[in-house]
Amino acid sequence: MATTPNAIWIDNGGYATRITLPADPEQRVTVNRAITNSSGMEAVALGSRFTMWIDETGGMLGHHRRPDNDLATRLAHHYDVTGKIRGPVVITGPGLALLTDEGLVDVEYDLGANAFWGAS
Repeated sequence: MATTPNAIWIDNGGYATRITLPADPEQRVTVNRAITNSSGMEAVALGSRFTMWIDETGGMLGHHRRPDNDLATRLAHHYDVTGKIRGPVVITGPGLALLTDEGLVDVEYDLGANAFWGAS
């Protein structure tokens, strides 16, 4: 099993951390669902280099709406994706690809630069 970080998880509180997802795509979907507390995942392209995996229900958790994820929303807006992101998300490479070391650094740079993008 891989132990090198290959994705980034962003929670609702503005905390982002490197995580290690399984190499097997089916296992990766299972892990994504677990760490985002989602029954299904939707892929949102962030340019051509990254994918943001979000809850496919549009932010609903049962009968309750998930809290806004301001950091993920600002990151999405930076890549011209409109709308609010709700709930925790996972960032990977394009499509089903995992992040490389360079990709991890680039996403972290974009997350750190979010103060310059302005509030959503």
